[in-house]
Amino acid sequence: MKTFVTIIFITFYSLKSTAQNNTYEVGGFVGFNNMQTDYGQPDEFSSYFKKNGQSLSIAHYTHFFNLTQRWNRKYGIHDHLMIKTELQYINNTFTHNDIYSNSNSENGAKLRGMESTVNILNTGINAEYHLKSLTNFFNPYADVSFNPFVGVGVNYFFYNNDLTSTLGDWRNDFSVLPEKFSGDALAVGSGSGFAVNFYGGARYKLTNKTDLALQISSQYFFSDKIDGLDAQVEENQSNEIMLNFQLGLIYHLNFN
Repeated sequence: MKTFVTIIFITFYSLKSTAQNNTYEVGGFVGFNNMQTDYGQPDEFSSYFKKNGQSLSIAHYTHFFNLTQRWNRKYGIHDHLMIKTELQYINNTFTHNDIYSNSNSENGAKLRGMESTVNILNTGINAEYHLKSLTNFFNPYADVSFNPFVGVGVNYFFYNNDLTSTLGDWRNDFSVLPEKFSGDALAVGSGSGFAVNFYGGARYKLTNKTDLALQISSQYFFSDKIDGLDAQVEENQSNEIMLNFQLGLIYHLNFN
């Protein structure tokens, strides 16, 4: 309970602190993502890795480790915690690639002909906990160059998707699509919503002002329409989930 109260206090304290009390960083990340959607077999884990897209992120970090002299050292969480705000762009393309779409049936041909594209803009705030002391990690004279971390956050996202078929224009002829993906079963267009984000990774100190960072995140969207499909059938009732793998550089702004 004390730890939870401390985290809440740090979050609100950051809104009132001045630059002389906190330290800041900016970072840029590139990588690729895999999304679990209504495309493919929901019970086939390998289909999770057949839908690869790109991701780009910029991030801002606020630290609190220099509050050590103001706080009781026995709590220590401020020496491990960062608040991270992030803006992220994601794209992906989805096709059916499973035992049903690979069949020689008419329905298999319709599934193979489908392709959805999506562009997502993510904004979010995260609490990031580093396993090693940040005071030591950022101290140029300390022998700490590697620091693993875990984080959790809340995102608000905007998306735009589109659907095409190699068999023809589905807007003029729904028969080019499988029956379960026609009419009200489509959600083509734009939308927005909330998501939760869990991630982990590690930093490696390159210089006194620059870190190399690797992070892997899992994002759960509170939406089942991002891929453009919204069939009301049992096998397509799960919300979208994304795995995101990124490598980035982080630059310390107002460090000595």
